[in-house]
Amino acid sequence: MKNIFIVSSLLFIVCTFYSCSSNKVDETDDGKQALIAQIDSIQKKMFDKKTMEMDKNLAFKGITAYHDFVKKFPDDSIHSAEYLFRMADLCKGVGDYGKAINTFNQICKTYPKYKKIPECIFLQGYYYQEFFKDTNSAKTFYNELISKYPAHPFSDDAKAMMKNFGKTDEQLIKEFEEKNAVKKK
Repeated sequence: MKNIFIVSSLLFIVCTFYSCSSNKVDETDDGKQALIAQIDSIQKKMFDKKTMEMDKNLAFKGITAYHDFVKKFPDDSIHSAEYLFRMADLCKGVGDYGKAINTFNQICKTYPKYKKIPECIFLQGYYYQEFFKDTNSAKTFYNELISKYPAHPFSDDAKAMMKNFGKTDEQLIKEFEEKNAVKKK
């Protein structure tokens, strides 16, 4: 009788533990799926289909939703890295270039195997050059890209960007026209 009581008690504890732990997994997954659904909904509505203009209010909601997902599920390297990349793009779109750069940097440090790391490095350099007129920082990122990913197409772009540091639009246009004239001969 004593053995039946012990076995019954153990069975009850195991079943209770199993049901509680399986509910936690489902709740976490439901939370993840709900955030993904929210992000998908925002993304679908963010751009006017006719004009392709961005709704800035939805862009800010998108930034928040991406941030919330990454904060809650940092180990989901597939979604989190991509959502940070999209978040950086939205930050640029709303004019928060510093936050965009910081987000690209976060991707590089947190998700170093992410397939868009070369783009993240290049865009950090480009944003420093374009929006902050900081060619020293831009050069640092361009050189990092060239040394780590020499065969990547953005490495050629980085070399071209550095070659054109300090040139005016007029100088660039003149060089372009001269190159086209030589090609036509």
